Formats: sequence, C-alpha cells, structure tokens
Amino acid sequence: MTAPVLAPRLRRPAAGEFPAQGFSDQGISAQGVPAQGGPARNGPAGPRAAAWSVAITALAVGGAALAVVSTGSTLASVATVWPALWILPGLIALHLTQLFLAGLGWRSLFGPARPGLGVFYRLRVIREGIDSLLPVAQIGGEIVGARLLARHRVPAGEAGASVIIDVTIEFLTQILFLLAGLAALAWRSHQAAWGIALEATLALAIAAALLLAQRVGLLRLLDALLQRIALRWPALAAAAPGGLHAAAVGFYRRRAGIRGCVGLHVIAWALGTIETWAVLHALGVPVSPVQALVVESLGMAARSAGFAIPAALGVQEGGFVLAAVAAGVAASAGLPLVLLKRAREVCVGLIGIGLWRIRLRSAPA
Repeated sequence: MTAPVLAPRLRRPAAGEFPAQGFSDQGISAQGVPAQGGPARNGPAGPRAAAWSVAITALAVGGAALAVVSTGSTLASVATVWPALWILPGLIALHLTQLFLAGLGWRSLFGPARPGLGVFYRLRVIREGIDSLLPVAQIGGEIVGARLLARHRVPAGEAGASVIIDVTIEFLTQILFLLAGLAALAWRSHQAAWGIALEATLALAIAAALLLAQRVGLLRLLDALLQRIALRWPALAAAAPGGLHAAAVGFYRRRAGIRGCVGLHVIAWALGTIETWAVLHALGVPVSPVQALVVESLGMAARSAGFAIPAALGVQEGGFVLAAVAAGVAASAGLPLVLLKRAREVCVGLIGIGLWRIRLRSAPA
C-alpha cells in the first residue's frame, strides 16, 4: 500500500538563523512538508492552502464517483444493493475499528515517549483516505502520514522508519491471513490448492526476507540515496528524512512492540471476515464463517496485487467475484458485495480526506 503535496517554498535564512532539519516540529508548511528557515509563521493558512483544500476535495469526490461507476456496471446489481444499504453505517463503524487497531499497532512500535493514540488514529484514517481516493498508487498516504507524524515531535527518521515497518508488518500479516483463507478453502473443498498455497508461501518468505533486510541494513542504502539526492538538489534536503536505518534498528529492538503490532494487524484483518459475512447476509445470501473467510482473504489479496492502480479499480471487483465463486457463493452476489464495500470505502475515505483538509486549514502558512 507520490502524494499531491507541494514542495516547500524556500527563503534565505536571516543572520544567525539555522534551517530546520528533517520533519521537525518547527518550520513545517501547511501541506505537512517541512519548510526551511526556522519556525513557521503564525496566522491563517492563506490562499495557497485554501487552493490545495479545494483541489483535494475535488480529487476525493472524483475518486468516489469513479469508484462507484466502476462497480455499478448493471442496474440489477444496484437494485440488489439498495435494500441492503441499511448495513452501511455498521460497515463504516467496523472499518473505523479496523483502522483504530492498525493505528494502535503503529503506535506500539514506539517507546514510552510517543504521541497519543488519537494522533496515530487520525493519521491512520488520513493514510486510508489518501490511498483509497487519490491517484497515488496506494502509497501516497504513507508519505503524508510520516510527514504529519513528524509534526508531533517525532524525529524525521523515526517517523519514516515507523511507517515503513508498519506497512511491512501489515503486508506480512495479510499473507498470514491469506494462508488461513487458503487453508479454509482446501478444508471446505477437500482440495489442496497447492498452486495458490505455494505462491502465498513464497510471498510470506519474501515478506520475512524484507523484514530481515530492513534490520541488517536495507534502509542504510535508502539513507545513502537520500543524501545523494540532497547533494544534487539542495532544495530537497529539508524534506529528506535521515537516519532511517538507525531508527529501524531501534524499532526492531523493541520486540514487544513488534509483537503487538503483528497481533493487532492480524485482528484487524480478521474483522474483515465479519464485514463480508454481514454484507452477504444483508444481501440475502447466507454463508458460513468459513466461506466469508475465503472470500475476504482472496478478495483482499487481489486488491493488494493491484496496488499500482489507484484504489485497485477493477482489480478488486474481479478479485471478489472470483473469490465468491471459489468459496461456493453465487457469482451474482460478488458484484453487490463489492458495491457495498466500495460504498464503505468511499465514506471512510472521505472522512480521511476531510481530516487532512482540516489539517491543511489549521496549519500555519
């Protein structure tokens, strides 16, 4: 899982004034980007921030409309979904609970001196909104999340490393969730499904290798790359976080925090099974918890495979329809299921974009 964030406007430092480093709490622009030149000015956000607020809102509404159109291919599907819309508020609440657990897992990576849970929860919702509704290949939210976290007295390197580790653990636990779904599919259909299981095991090995590489020095290479970028383009020096490797090593040494993050992400993935089970029942398609697990795990795996496509448009739809067929659910229920999931995704995404817009308006110019 690049954000539309403006680069900071640089000014010449006054005598005796030193530029801010990294994502420090001082000298950060309204867009969540650190600005060189000492503390930021107080006052209203100004026309520049207002223009970005309008642009973000327009992109969010456009993304929402595109998501709805991409799934509403037949009037019959819309007609099937309409009587089940009563469940939408519950789906929103359930997904916000998933994001709460994910934010709590992110926060557990840090030691005692860390921002409050509310900060991580809001930033996790913002990450979700940006990745879901804006054309940023499902990674822009992580960049913005790291930059905004640095505004809460978290060093730039720690903010960036925490997001990298959190996303890696989220990927690792999704593979575990997929393996659970494949095991349920094999048990239900009395087939081994060796091909998919082998691919999932390979993905698990890749995720474990990525975790190991981060610990032994992969992020040191990223540090060196960022230093070269700063030397080549000095204007980007303030926006490049340093010390990613050292920060990552510190996080991995807090094994209790890593275990907590893994456990909370596993629970968050499992809650998605409840969503799928509830939606199908609301559509009048009774399924067992095992079938719901198969549909959710395979469908979300398809969405993640389409990470390069904004909101995985089209990929998620096809993935959930095929997953429903594999689980023994009528194919005609697959599209209405995705329609309701998309509706929930748009609503939660707009909440995240709204929080980001508020952040832009409240930030100093």
